[in-house]
Amino acid sequence: MHKYIDAHCHLQHSENPCDVMINAQSYGIVGAICNSATSNDWDDILALHKKCKNIYACIGVHPWEINNIKFDWHSSLHNILQNNPDVMIGECGLDKNYPDMQQQEQFFIAHLDAGHKYGRTVHIHCVGAWDRIMHILKSCGKNLPPKIVAHSFAGPANIIEQLATKYNAYFSYSPMITDSRYRRAIDALINTPMNRILIESDSDNPSVVIDVANAVAKIKSIAADKMSDIIYNNTITVLTDGQITQNAIITGG
Repeated sequence: MHKYIDAHCHLQHSENPCDVMINAQSYGIVGAICNSATSNDWDDILALHKKCKNIYACIGVHPWEINNIKFDWHSSLHNILQNNPDVMIGECGLDKNYPDMQQQEQFFIAHLDAGHKYGRTVHIHCVGAWDRIMHILKSCGKNLPPKIVAHSFAGPANIIEQLATKYNAYFSYSPMITDSRYRRAIDALINTPMNRILIESDSDNPSVVIDVANAVAKIKSIAADKMSDIIYNNTITVLTDGQITQNAIITGG
């Protein structure tokens, strides 16, 4: 059986997340990266990670939620990262469809700074603002996180190479690519190097990543079993920043 890792999910919204993962394992899904949307999710996600070792914690503030923060999120984020060396950052980023773009950028830069300081991968949400993302990454100079993950990527194909080579970016594709109407996401995938492709559910049901993997294989004109192995190994690379062992990922232990 082939192994899969959901590169971006929201298991905190499931009633029984650990049971969901146990069921998903029967289909070969051996891990899931659980992203927060709001700081209110952080404790739940950290608890899930401690209870279910194949659920990987990722905490941040989604651009939709920046006006709903009720405490000193920045200090809390740093404290959690300092005391939890296997916790990643996200999701965070920019969304042109929501107000306060200047404040969104301030939050995003703070996440990037934390990724650099603690050596953590940062998972990015971006809608219609890749020009600003690229500007911010460039302005950071060498103060960058070790890796970034562009979640549910549907950005311009012409920035993929630069993101990969300059900023060590990986591109995570969601169930959007199973629908031919989402041409921009499909075009982006066509232009994504094999060793940079991840797959995600972007939901509380990691099992759907198998359909996403099969769609990737079809679009990239490669055998499904070979593509699944490539994607799995890519995700292992993202997860192994020195804190999470490959054995833990494979076994879920």
